[in-house]
Amino acid sequence: MPFILNEDKALKAALTGITVADSGNPARPVGVWFGQPDAEIRFQSYPYITIDLVNLSVAQEREYRGYIPLGYTPEGVDPEEDFMVDVPIPVNLDYQITTYARQPRHDRQIMYELTRPTRLPLRFGGLEIPEDGTIRRLDMLGFTKRDTTEQDKRLFRNIYTVRISSELFRDQFVQVYPVTQDPNISFEYQPTPFTTIQT
Repeated sequence: MPFILNEDKALKAALTGITVADSGNPARPVGVWFGQPDAEIRFQSYPYITIDLVNLSVAQEREYRGYIPLGYTPEGVDPEEDFMVDVPIPVNLDYQITTYARQPRHDRQIMYELTRPTRLPLRFGGLEIPEDGTIRRLDMLGFTKRDTTEQDKRLFRNIYTVRISSELFRDQFVQVYPVTQDPNISFEYQPTPFTTIQT
């Protein structure tokens, strides 16, 4: 998958698998959806979580330029080959993750599950991208509680803002070959004799 789609997929995978318990169901699954999905692919049932990409920006504090060997094998590149590439453009992907629940107990259980180290920890977070074998930095930027009442029903809603550190490649990869030497050419150092100039 290309840039952004890999991060979308990995973030959804990190949030999937949460269950909450109540008197009627000891393991009620919490659905995970992308915001504004097609109606036919979403069956809304409380509690659930939505994911929205809200911003993309260049991470100028991580930016530098050059032509380097990359420390990992990007998706679509033969891992047996060596290659060089322009330093990728560092990019911040900001996501808004919103949780919805009808019961306060479900709300608290989801809050607990999301702050675990494998999901959205408050510090030192990481997001594994299986396509290229990297672990991207994931930072918690903020949390907002937005509980409301709609149609005489309580709605417990939490909004998390997270940032994933990614990178965008500017051009194609260039394969690197081992240096060869012509046996007829010598690379031995030959000192130049000094010449004294009379004045």
